[in-house]
Amino acid sequence: MKIRQQIVATAIGGMLCLATNAGLSAAESWSPMTVKPLMSVSLYAGPKHIVGYFLSADNRCKLTLMIAERSDEEKDSSAQASRIQVAVDVGATARLDTGEGKALQFLCEQGAQAMTASSVDRMAFYPAMK
Repeated sequence: MKIRQQIVATAIGGMLCLATNAGLSAAESWSPMTVKPLMSVSLYAGPKHIVGYFLSADNRCKLTLMIAERSDEEKDSSAQASRIQVAVDVGATARLDTGEGKALQFLCEQGAQAMTASSVDRMAFYPAMK
């Protein structure tokens, strides 16, 4: 059964990597969205297009994201994607800096049955002056 799940996840990942606008899509300024296992999410963060999904396993959200340069031309075959995979414990978050003063945050919800994706502002931390 585990091999079957890996094959399905790999196939879905490949389809998502080729997709230009699969599943939920978010504009430059977007509100948090919640997704269920194997539900695709498509996000734009500045010059990057991020497509991903997650699996629920071992009481964790196993998040897979494909990141590519944003292209306005549908037939641009020169775009190359990078893939990252992160296991996120229930109640914890994973963050991905966008390089534009924002970060994408992925929160693993109760029972690893949902993830919430949101955009958060990054702030520099300055210790209090004495």
